Amino acid sequence: MRIALFSALYPTPKHPKIVGGAEVFARQFAEALVAGGDEVMVLCNSLEGRRESEFVNGVRIEFIPVRNLFPPFQEKQNPAARVLWHVIDDWGRAHSDVTKLLDDFRPDVVNSNTINGLTADIWRVAKSKKIPTVHTLHDYYLTCPRCSRFHGENSCGMACTALTVGRRRRAKMVDAVVSVSQRTLDLHLEDGLFAGAAHHVVRNVPNPAIAFSQRPLPEMPLRIGYLGRFSPEKGVGLLVEAVARQKPGTVTLALAGNVPEDEKARLRALAPNADLDFVGFVSPSEFYATVDVVAIPSIWEEPGALALVDALAAGRPVLGSRFGGIPEVIEHGVTGWVVPPGADGFAKAIGALVEDPARVLTAHENLRDRPGRVFADVVREYRAIYRSVMPLAVEAT
Repeated sequence: MRIALFSALYPTPKHPKIVGGAEVFARQFAEALVAGGDEVMVLCNSLEGRRESEFVNGVRIEFIPVRNLFPPFQEKQNPAARVLWHVIDDWGRAHSDVTKLLDDFRPDVVNSNTINGLTADIWRVAKSKKIPTVHTLHDYYLTCPRCSRFHGENSCGMACTALTVGRRRRAKMVDAVVSVSQRTLDLHLEDGLFAGAAHHVVRNVPNPAIAFSQRPLPEMPLRIGYLGRFSPEKGVGLLVEAVARQKPGTVTLALAGNVPEDEKARLRALAPNADLDFVGFVSPSEFYATVDVVAIPSIWEEPGALALVDALAAGRPVLGSRFGGIPEVIEHGVTGWVVPPGADGFAKAIGALVEDPARVLTAHENLRDRPGRVFADVVREYRAIYRSVMPLAVEAT
């Protein structure tokens, strides 16, 4: 099978930029398809504005210049420029090289992932060539310019219609939509997207490098871990506040990731007496081996947190908020605990574990040898979806 994947970013040795889990998935997925005998071409943004090609682990990667004011993922722009960027991205045409590359590669199916900068017009191009199209939802780009349905310090829950009109209309050209969680799919359906497409949920699976590691009964202090970005929607501040409400000496909060000094100062100011351990950048496997419980305190509709499935694979029970796809993965009271959002909910949940740490050990043991999906399952499920839409191309001819 010949598959054309679209991804706003695709990390390579020459262009290693990573913003989130979607591009990590794209690379792992593309290489797994190639390993299984498929031919794969990835079309992604050239952040330097140069038309380039690269071959990595059997995958053909085509970098396409962005037809906009500046490349995506550049934060330091004034508000007017950002709004204009989104208008152009919403209504703009795909780069002419997209047409040329699809003509050259002649894919059996197109699978778009994140498409910031590439524009939703790629679906029109594919449709004009009678190529069946699958779109994977990793975020909320189609209903929200920020891709998060989150503004300020709250989950707004409202689609920014004015800046997403074009992409909404073009979504009608997609034959099948895949989401990493049911909640994310439902939010798009509620907004009127993909009514005529086939609907699928293919959940994320843990990094194969993550293995179960033994953890004895926790001794005080209980060590809670957080690994991820420190942006407002991730809810790290409320987690720090929740830890600050525990009795002194009962909880340590280990915070992994590259944290700016001003953010460290802000978090310490929220909880001057709490035991906060900023461990810096560490490998997930190394980090999970040092904690008793992992917290996912997101306050946005998190589509499919990779840190969540990784933590469970490592044998670490998870305290997760009720947003997005998080409660779809945690088996409450068995592999972790689904917590009401906010500092109060997390403070109460943490306090219960401090009072009865045996609950942590029970959940930890429940995760031992637990059957779970692996990446080969993801590839198998996608291949089935591809086969399901390919007859549509025959009918269209």
